[in-house]
Amino acid sequence: MTRKDYILIARALQRASEKSRGKRERLAGIWEATVELTVALGFDNGDFNLDHFLAVVRGEKALESRPAAQEEGHSSFNAWSSLG
Repeated sequence: MTRKDYILIARALQRASEKSRGKRERLAGIWEATVELTVALGFDNGDFNLDHFLAVVRGEKALESRPAAQEEGHSSFNAWSSLG
């Protein structure tokens, strides 16, 4: 997958979340799907930055933003998967 694909997915998840505001059960389902998809993307790409992607989906970072240079393994799926 390319960066363009990740942006497309994040944009779709942002829109779904925005449409679900005020609808608690629907928003919870969308967030659950977001987390599952994020983990799947991490399995696909061990250098995928889960924290950054989730921050983009939550609207905490700009859609076109890039993760900051990271310490070895920090925030990457490889670091997360080694925890469990």
